[in-house]
Amino acid sequence: MKKKQIYIESLLKKKTGESAGHRQRVERVAGQVKTFLETGNRISIQKASLSHMVNSLGKRKNEAAKINIRDFVNILSIDPERRICIAESGVTFSKLVRETLKYNLVPKCVPEIKSITLGGTVSGCSVESMSFKHGGFYDSCLEFEIVTGRGDILTCSRGEDTFEMLHASFGTLGIITTIAFELVPAKPYVHLDFHKYDSLAGFQDAMVDHFTGQDIDFMDGIVHSPAQFVLCTGSFVDNAPYTGTSYWTPYYKSTLKRRQDYLRTYDYFFRYDRDGFWVSGKYGMENKLLRLLLGPFVLGFDNMLNLAEILFFLTNRTGKPYVIVDVLIPFTKSRDFYEWYEKEFNYFPLWVVPYRHDPYYKWVNPGFFRGLTDNLFIDFAIYAFKQPRDGRNYYRLLEEKVKELQGVKILISHNFYQEEEFWEIHNKALYDKVKSQIDPHNLFRNLYTKLC
Repeated sequence: MKKKQIYIESLLKKKTGESAGHRQRVERVAGQVKTFLETGNRISIQKASLSHMVNSLGKRKNEAAKINIRDFVNILSIDPERRICIAESGVTFSKLVRETLKYNLVPKCVPEIKSITLGGTVSGCSVESMSFKHGGFYDSCLEFEIVTGRGDILTCSRGEDTFEMLHASFGTLGIITTIAFELVPAKPYVHLDFHKYDSLAGFQDAMVDHFTGQDIDFMDGIVHSPAQFVLCTGSFVDNAPYTGTSYWTPYYKSTLKRRQDYLRTYDYFFRYDRDGFWVSGKYGMENKLLRLLLGPFVLGFDNMLNLAEILFFLTNRTGKPYVIVDVLIPFTKSRDFYEWYEKEFNYFPLWVVPYRHDPYYKWVNPGFFRGLTDNLFIDFAIYAFKQPRDGRNYYRLLEEKVKELQGVKILISHNFYQEEEFWEIHNKALYDKVKSQIDPHNLFRNLYTKLC
């Protein structure tokens, strides 16, 4: 089952304080798992950063036994020559980017929210503006160290079933403790161009040209309205004549007002964090006076996540959760999806991110993508759509349409699949095989049971 490991285990054999401290932390967690194994308790984890699972909002917290991994927040090694980093799973991307930039390097995928962790992007799924080149963060990973449901410490490598199935497992197979992953060269600034289109066709054509040519470093899009499409393209540069955008203007609005912009590389990666993309507008925080008075307490994704939990029942009189979700659609079917979305949801802005999906992930049922040849998918990200009082469940509408188009709904939010339908999309045979090997007593719960 195991191959020879060349990164994590070799690092931890070194007699340094960092490797010794890490080993002690991992052994502590493994011991706790063995204790819970004797009691039969289900397990969930406590990490230092906030959970970004939408399911937690307004819902009763699960009663599984907690294992504290709040101290797994250390970067263990950065190798600038091989462009490889080894870090613990609780390291946030904000911390990681600050450290790797000291070597003029960055991860191949940096989610736009500062407090997202390395482990979270593997257990869940990640997408961002380098994904048209590199896919998600998982695609840059080389090895994982995990604590299994047996209380064993296991290192696995790309190509092994355990490695492949940890992606999008949402913590149901084990506790990821350490990740070895690749880095890419970076420069101090990013130069952005904002290309405006009045139709989906021109917007998509430009997207395909850049995906085929690979002539830029970053690409994402914002559909401001059915007649306002903005493709945001960027490249690393050594110098910048200025840096901005303004604190007073949410980044997404600047893409309509400006033709170009320059940002420090760190600021570029987290350009959506301050306003939670455009969710701050739900709290009136696009008003300049409110930004001045309340900005330090409200702006920033984590602040808004805390506010959302407090205000959920006060602001949502329909009793239905806001739709906050990402769906991955094959490019050849993305027009069909967008036209359906405009008719059924008609909610904007809509974030659009091209995503290289090649090869297809093993956690997807092999038969589900039968007949598809797309290596480009489009992530459509819907943030804070308020469901109308028309008797329909818009999460369920999305699930049905996305499945029809051979797309995949990311499971970070409310899920309403029936179990048989769920396993038509997800690879039950391989999931069950890995589950039986590393969590045979189901300490971490089943993927469907936990998320649906």
